Order: sequence, then structure tokens, then C-alpha cells
Amino acid sequence: MRAHPSRSTFLNLLTPVALAFLIVLFQMGGAPVYELLRYERQAVFAGEWWRLVTSNFVHLGWAHCLLNLAGLAVCAVFAADTRSWREWASAIGALALGVGLLLLLASPRVGDYAGLSGVLYGLFVWVLAPRAWRGGLVPRLALAFVCARIAWQMLFESPGAASELIGGHVVAEGHLYGALCAIAVLGWEGLRARKKSAD
Repeated sequence: MRAHPSRSTFLNLLTPVALAFLIVLFQMGGAPVYELLRYERQAVFAGEWWRLVTSNFVHLGWAHCLLNLAGLAVCAVFAADTRSWREWASAIGALALGVGLLLLLASPRVGDYAGLSGVLYGLFVWVLAPRAWRGGLVPRLALAFVCARIAWQMLFESPGAASELIGGHVVAEGHLYGALCAIAVLGWEGLRARKKSAD
């Protein structure tokens, strides 16, 4: 028996809603929580490996926090019941770890990082790409916008363009890494689905 549509929607949104609550709680913790959880390259090399993941869930200020939560809400709307809460949890975990590792390994000049935006860009790709592949016009346009936005940030945008809004420097590499990790997650999901259908 299939779950009632409203119940199914509620269950599927459990993970992004829980993530939003967690981010708000971290933000309410203020500077001590931020300093403990943000990405700090030297601290990671000193053994504080949790920062690779937790840095994605703390923010520079309330404006930065609320901007990313609004993006998470939009992403959840685009998901439109196509992703289960387990898939959300797996994707968020993989993207958070992937962004942190890529910052550590591929961006030695980035000493500090905080915010959901890298994971968020990855989530948009993760949600939109399968729907775009199936032929939806709106997902295709939204995915094209996300990709164009990342390209613009990497190639043209001034580092200080959004700094006044969020209260710090925008690390565009984090957005790129989130999108690349999302492609890897989608590839892994595709391989699992193909193996399952072959069994």
C-alpha cells in the first residue's frame, strides 16, 4: 500500500526541514559555535577533521544563514516529492564531505570557509539534473541558470560583490565543488539503479 500523498511529502521533507532547524540552532549558538565548527585549514591539518563537514552548516551571520535557508526551501520545492528523506540525507552528507575535502585538497589558498552554499549548489544540481534529463522545461532552465551562475562567479564576479550582504568573502570554489560532487552522487545513484535493475 502506498503512503498517502500528504504523508509521503511530509516524510520526504523531513531531512531538509531537520537540516534547516540544525542550521538555525548553530546560528543561535553565536561565535563560540561558529569558531568550533567553521572550516579552518590549519585546524583541519591539526586533527580537527570534523570541520570538513560542519563548516557547511554554520554561517557568517543571520543574513548569510537566512539566504541559504531560503535557497534550501526553493530546492525542496523543486524536488517535488522526487527524493526520499533517506536520499536527501545521503546527498547532504556526501556533498558536505566532498566540498570540505575538495577545499582542503584543491584550494590551498582558502584558509577559512563557512556556509551551506556549496552544498546548496550541489543539491540544486542533484534535484534538477534528473528532471531536466526527463525533459522538463522549468528544470532545464533552472539547471542552466545554476551552471551559468557558477561559471560567472568563477570567471567574472568580483570577490566583493556579495561580501557586504553575507558579511564576508564569497568562496566561489565551494559552489563549483558542490556541483561537481553532485554529479558524482548522480553517477553513483545511476550505477546503483542499473545494478539493481540487472539483478
